[in-house]
Amino acid sequence: MNSKLISQYVEKHKEEAINFLVEAIQIPSVTGDELAISNFFKERIEKIGLCVSMYALDSNRPNLIASWKGENGPCFIFNGHYDVFPPIKDNPGMYGPWSGKIKDGYIYGRGSVDMKSGLCAAVLAVEFLKNMGFEPQGEIIISCDSDEEDGGKYGVEYLLDQGLLNGDFGVCMEPTKSKVQVEGGGGIFLKVTYNSETWHGGVQKDITDALEKAVRAVQKLYELDKKLRKERYYEPFNGGAFLSITEMSAGEAMNVHPASCTFTIDRRIIPGETPQQAEQEIRDVLNQLKDSYKDMDYEIELLSRMPALKVEVNSPLIDAALEAYNEVHHKETELYRRPGGSDSAKIVEKYGLCMPNFGPGLDIEETTSPNEHLLIQEYIDFIKIYMLMVVKLLSSN
Repeated sequence: MNSKLISQYVEKHKEEAINFLVEAIQIPSVTGDELAISNFFKERIEKIGLCVSMYALDSNRPNLIASWKGENGPCFIFNGHYDVFPPIKDNPGMYGPWSGKIKDGYIYGRGSVDMKSGLCAAVLAVEFLKNMGFEPQGEIIISCDSDEEDGGKYGVEYLLDQGLLNGDFGVCMEPTKSKVQVEGGGGIFLKVTYNSETWHGGVQKDITDALEKAVRAVQKLYELDKKLRKERYYEPFNGGAFLSITEMSAGEAMNVHPASCTFTIDRRIIPGETPQQAEQEIRDVLNQLKDSYKDMDYEIELLSRMPALKVEVNSPLIDAALEAYNEVHHKETELYRRPGGSDSAKIVEKYGLCMPNFGPGLDIEETTSPNEHLLIQEYIDFIKIYMLMVVKLLSSN
């Protein structure tokens, strides 16, 4: 089976492929509401003739794992998620978030880029290979995850806790500008709470209320951010490690001192850093304040963590991805490094397999846009690319 035969087959079934993506986009699947979209993909994968297993920490938020086993050989994993960012309030875009409308060669809607197109392309790659009579020398796994956009507690982290998603190599179909992403940033997200006595705003007391404590802490954390930006610049990202305070909440009335103040921290990490290291640096800042001022006790909660991604570039998987792209487009793509996390980073962290991100779409620039849209031909071409990758890695020839 070669690139010419694969291209001819995919082009012949192009309308079917487009309709599959349109239907997927038209199903709302904001993170936390993944049941309908999971049933949609389950039904399609079962029609291929594969056995599909559902794994769920929450029954309304299932994950799917399907397997196609051939003769003895390596295991290839397609990993993708079907949850999407919520539509932008008061700005639904030109056609609405769930339209799946096609205009001037582009398809519009939430998930058209991030990442229903990549997931649909992987499912169809397996379906089309099966229809063409391909017999894998090994195993192909399709993993459809929930909760990626909110950290993965109900998705990839739950699957990894069950001992799943271990293979020899694979691809995460995240949008990467059609480049092979071999490095990515990570992050850690924390909630910090300060408490205090509360009293009427018309009364003076020599007490530090919860809001003042939090402001004091935030000021010190901003100093840490400046230090990180100065000392941990990472040239491949054209940026580096940094820290942001993204939310703050305190008080119940304008004339009462708040008894509690909570803020959240978004700390981005680069290859070479770990989430554990980043958390400890934040705790060190808060503990120094606690030592310097009375009543600066705090509570801290880990909301989510994402390790940085770094995969081995001298790998058969990377070679197969680059070769497949070249055979489809008759030109070369490139290795890609960018900040921002994905489920693949957690899979790579646990099992050490080579799993880059590689998929259609304009990456971070497009994924939160109210007019999120994707060039349809790019989606079609990735069906071909994924098929070729499987053939190159799991063929007996």
